[in-house]
Amino acid sequence: MNFDLDEDQQLTRDMIGRFLGPVDIAARHAMRKAEGGYARTRWQDIADLGLLALAAPEAMGGIGGTMVDLALVAEALGKGVAIDPWLENGVLPIRLAAAAGDDALVADLTIGAKFVAVALAEPGRRYETEAVGTKAEGDQVTGAKTFTLGAPLADTLLVTVAGDKLAKIAMGAAGVVRQDYPVIDGSNAATIDLHRTPVDLFDLPDAKFRRVVGDVRMLAAAEMVGLAQTMFDDTLGYVGERQQFGAAIGSFQALQHRLVECYAALEQARSMMLRTAMLDPTTDDTNWLRIAAGTKAFVGEAATRIGLEAVQMHGGMGQTDELAIGHALKRVMLLDKLFGDQDHCLRSFARAA
Repeated sequence: MNFDLDEDQQLTRDMIGRFLGPVDIAARHAMRKAEGGYARTRWQDIADLGLLALAAPEAMGGIGGTMVDLALVAEALGKGVAIDPWLENGVLPIRLAAAAGDDALVADLTIGAKFVAVALAEPGRRYETEAVGTKAEGDQVTGAKTFTLGAPLADTLLVTVAGDKLAKIAMGAAGVVRQDYPVIDGSNAATIDLHRTPVDLFDLPDAKFRRVVGDVRMLAAAEMVGLAQTMFDDTLGYVGERQQFGAAIGSFQALQHRLVECYAALEQARSMMLRTAMLDPTTDDTNWLRIAAGTKAFVGEAATRIGLEAVQMHGGMGQTDELAIGHALKRVMLLDKLFGDQDHCLRSFARAA
């Protein structure tokens, strides 16, 4: 199978690399301390690069990138340990708005005019994505959502509602109660309580919603591949420099064997991710959801293993936020559980097989 990139894909990956530059730990700390843990001006830069429009259909004014295009963007962002919530506050709301037929919101999202948080998870429902307790009565919605990533910065909420509906809500609307909290990768999320909140309600067919879930799982896997690559590269460089007993620790055979195993796991994860991205999800949405779940579980296991090995080989400082691997591993831990941890995704894969 040919995994070579075409010219446009290579240019896109190089452009993202130049935009991100080397991992700047001091700049990350400064931005995380700002209100909401992120800068809206930087989000506009992401939009200006076309990375948001890539996720939107051409019929709605987007670029209409393929799943391979999006996976390469996600991998490049992961490799640069990007602070940008491109997946959870870019691709996810764009895909949901497109699935619900909200052309105006898609247009605003692709140019960075709006920052949207998606509220899917409900208390006590673990990784289930279907809305049960959030219900609509006319043009009002009542319910509770948790783990709403990016909510402190959002001006608009997209909320899944029982009965295959999607609600669009202004963050300052009556009846919206938000409680912010930090999450493991340094970003912020919130619990959202809705009390007869006025909304714009759209139909969200179950098949289209499941397709979006599959897309996000696939792209989470792609970002984890990029994060794993950086953790592996940084560790390989470190063991060549760190001296112990008068020799570089990279010369110790035990560490060499462990690094070889990490390299093999990384290449298997990348191959699995690319093989899945090259499928055509439009031909069979149910099968796409199953395959994406299996891919995410496989890649999540590999990325977590590589991250833990990287931390251990760096010693105590590998646990800190002073090194890129610390930030990368924390992001892997979040993505590994986004829309289902490894066990949940494997059960989804097995049930649908």
